[in-house]
Amino acid sequence: YDETNDKLIKATESLEESEKQFKEVEGDVSALTRRIMLMEEEDKKSADNLCSTITKLALTSKSADNVLKAVKIVESTCMNNEVTIEELDKNLRATIKMAVDNEQKLDELSRKLGVQ
Repeated sequence: YDETNDKLIKATESLEESEKQFKEVEGDVSALTRRIMLMEEEDKKSADNLCSTITKLALTSKSADNVLKAVKIVESTCMNNEVTIEELDKNLRATIKMAVDNEQKLDELSRKLGVQ
């Protein structure tokens, strides 16, 4: 009887220890489950944030492309204006030279007419 009683006590102690370990493991599993849920929620937020950032990046890139197109148009206009300015400057110099030459001819003719 004592031997059976000792076995029963040992079995009961073993059962209690197993139940204690089970509760600890169950608590760990619950904590890990909550942690997984929080991490999944954080992952979803990060994914949403990534999508939003990618969308903003695409819109900014498109806007930058439009700015670059506008810059090219302005550069082209500037180059055309520079060519026009050079042509006008060349014409102005030629006109000034013609005016100076004509003024000299007028002076010469005036002297000749005044002398005669």
